[in-house]
Amino acid sequence: MRYTIYQVIVLAGLVLLAFVTEQLETFGVNDGSEFFLYIIGLLAYIAIVVSCFSLIFYWQTKKSETFLIHPIWEKMPILITIVFFLSAVVLIFLMEFGGYQLVSEYRGLMYLLIYYFIFLLNIMGVAIVYKVSQDKLSKRQIIERSGVWTVGVLTVIWFII
Repeated sequence: MRYTIYQVIVLAGLVLLAFVTEQLETFGVNDGSEFFLYIIGLLAYIAIVVSCFSLIFYWQTKKSETFLIHPIWEKMPILITIVFFLSAVVLIFLMEFGGYQLVSEYRGLMYLLIYYFIFLLNIMGVAIVYKVSQDKLSKRQIIERSGVWTVGVLTVIWFII
């Protein structure tokens, strides 16, 4: 029961993080001198969100002995890739037909979408590390390495964009 409470606290922390981030967005970047701080802040934000999801996964391993044992984890990289691309297509479709105005008006939806896609990437990381490790790593190590992998991928994606 206590791990469920911890998971709920982390989810509440993600909501609080979205609220604080939204309040900080009002300051914005005024000139080039603050751009470096903006990049560091964004990377810290990504790392915090991924860490929160990793904590939720870690506590799930404490709650359930069968977490990361089911045979579906062998097929999970393909399944999550399909879900990720279908979600991206649906998001693009919705943004083309009025979704952008809705997200602009209700900024909480934007954070929900960000969390959703980071969650999918984190699950993909867990699945890939699980499949590559072939029972060499503990559940905790799988979750830790997938968190680092997810932060690294998101950092690379950010710098490419």
